[in-house]
Amino acid sequence: MAETLPPSISVSLSIDPPSLALSTVVNLTVTAVSHASTPITVFTWPSIFNLDLAQKRANFTCVDLNTGPKRPGFSRELGGRDDAYFCTLEPEELVRFKAPFKLASRMGEGPHAVVPGHRYRFGVREGESVKWWRAGKREDVMSRPGEQSGLGDADGMPIVLYPVEAIEFEVKEQEA
Repeated sequence: MAETLPPSISVSLSIDPPSLALSTVVNLTVTAVSHASTPITVFTWPSIFNLDLAQKRANFTCVDLNTGPKRPGFSRELGGRDDAYFCTLEPEELVRFKAPFKLASRMGEGPHAVVPGHRYRFGVREGESVKWWRAGKREDVMSRPGEQSGLGDADGMPIVLYPVEAIEFEVKEQEA
């Protein structure tokens, strides 16, 4: 298969609410827009679009502004165990991937904790990319239900996600 130059995808981040406090439910949203001329389907498992996993891996960075899994092979089966990780991005249409912002629950001490009274800059790791993608809608690129099928090759080189502007948030002091 000939290598195809990847399309571009614009990405933005938001945290709601932008000020965190203990026991506050905080949501992280990643918004993606494909600039391809036709629909593309991306495999989200190892990317920032799988927010639960990405927050456990090194897909994001978080800087304190005050102080400077093994699993079986992936499946392309429509309706199969990895079905939720395939998402079609239509040209110039927003797609939002939303999940609880796990960093908000890490108050206190330690290298991965946020500190009340501090401001943070949260961003996507430089060079973050979607490694697997195929041209077409998910129904076209996935195998039929019951048909065992591995991931197979992507349609082209990885899609580098850039530019992604970092966002800032603050951690509130706990109210008495």
